[in-house]
Amino acid sequence: MQIPDPSSVLDRIVLGQPYRRTAAALAAFAALVLPSSCVLCGRWDTSLCPPCSAAFRRATARPFRAEAGAESLPDVVLPDVAPGPARGPHDPDPTYGPLPVVAAGRYGRAVSGVLLAFKNHGHVDLAGPVEAALAGALHEAVEHLCRARPGPGGVRPVLLVPVPGRASSRRRRGYDPLLLLLSRLDRRGGLPAGAMLAAGVRHRSAVSRVGRVLVRGGLVRDGLAALSGPRGGQKGLGRRRRRANVLHSMRGRRDARAVLADRDCIIVDDVLTTGATIGEVHRVLRGCGARVLGAVVIAATSSPGGHDVHDPTQTPSVDVQEVPEWRRVNYGGG
Repeated sequence: MQIPDPSSVLDRIVLGQPYRRTAAALAAFAALVLPSSCVLCGRWDTSLCPPCSAAFRRATARPFRAEAGAESLPDVVLPDVAPGPARGPHDPDPTYGPLPVVAAGRYGRAVSGVLLAFKNHGHVDLAGPVEAALAGALHEAVEHLCRARPGPGGVRPVLLVPVPGRASSRRRRGYDPLLLLLSRLDRRGGLPAGAMLAAGVRHRSAVSRVGRVLVRGGLVRDGLAALSGPRGGQKGLGRRRRRANVLHSMRGRRDARAVLADRDCIIVDDVLTTGATIGEVHRVLRGCGARVLGAVVIAATSSPGGHDVHDPTQTPSVDVQEVPEWRRVNYGGG
């Protein structure tokens, strides 16, 4: 007697009409008991209504290079993607520039509203559209940033290194938003060909940061800043304060050098502003012997001292209307 494959049995159950009807009934009951509203326009019974979902998809449908306005990104030797002899890091006339960054969209109203609800207000049900936006940017980055370093069969292995979240943020939210998205893509087979996840960076403790600042001859003010740590995140800080906030705040994991040495890596973050956080991760990866090809973010915004670039895809449609802030967040749903 042949034993049926458990996965095929589960597929028949999940995709069958009884399960779908039961799931729809439970969703309707949950909407009645725990009403939700669209995080952008406030329409009831959904966290993201169809018009707002379409606006978010339009805003993240065309990934683009976003490093131009990020002043704190590290300067690197740019890869040679033009025909002709390849240039190396020891070439007498290499081309330098900021670390390449590919963004899924601009940090406009549609993108920021969905991201903030997913990150800070427990709307994990928005992981689907945010995951799709991140996947598009990852595929774009791997296709173009790895073009200068082809491997066997045209596919070169590359490690995706997420920017680590702070332990306090994970405890407050109950999850790591960036790691949740990447894990979902990994399980669904949505990562680019040859790409693998590698969590090789972690945050330093406050005591360790103070020690490094004092050893390097830092002032008492810098030591106190290191002791306090980057509380409250980077939002609203200028370029110099952001850089000082994250300087030497991260280190490689215990097995980081064995995993990362002589490997191609792409840094993954949620939002790019000045690039200070990506620059800190770049410093750690380079110290572990990795080759950092670039970075990928879900959204890019103008830096505090920079100029925003208007993106017509961020213009809300007539169906997306401004609502009071308290209507955008479903606190009852987490």
